[in-house]
Amino acid sequence: MTSSTLSGGRPDQSMTTSLRAARLLGWASFGLAAAFLIAPKRITRTFGLEGKETLVRAFGAQEILAGTGALSVDAGPAMWSRAGGDLIHLATLATGLRSDDAEQRRNAAIGLAAIAGFLLIDSLVASKLTSERSRAKGEARDFSGRSGFPRGAAQARGAARDFETPRDYQAAPALADAL
Repeated sequence: MTSSTLSGGRPDQSMTTSLRAARLLGWASFGLAAAFLIAPKRITRTFGLEGKETLVRAFGAQEILAGTGALSVDAGPAMWSRAGGDLIHLATLATGLRSDDAEQRRNAAIGLAAIAGFLLIDSLVASKLTSERSRAKGEARDFSGRSGFPRGAAQARGAARDFETPRDYQAAPALADAL
């Protein structure tokens, strides 16, 4: 019997650094999602985005999906999703730079710098995860030692020689003559 791990992977395989980073960023996504869903008015007011509360809630849903994917066995696509979300967050937050309030403009500029940093990290982790899973690294998978039979090809040869088709699986005699 094989044991399992909380991460869904095999216990005899350790996680790579990029997969650990993806997991950490996945948990961060859940934290962001909570903030986006619980306090959208406060967020929009802080960054000069009043009237975009529904969009901020949608960002919360996106972060939940990205976080769930980042905690999965194949976190690469979710990390690309996070990076794409970062681009959308940058574009949205940039509108806060047009605010009449100097503090909101300052907050938007700080937020843009933070999101740009997350975009860089998310992209690097996504790229690393993609390259780890890619077969294009020059490492061709070798299946020559595999037969497709659980006990090997040698044991499978001749195993069905003495097999007799059950009567209810056989064609009726009249039908068998026609075949």
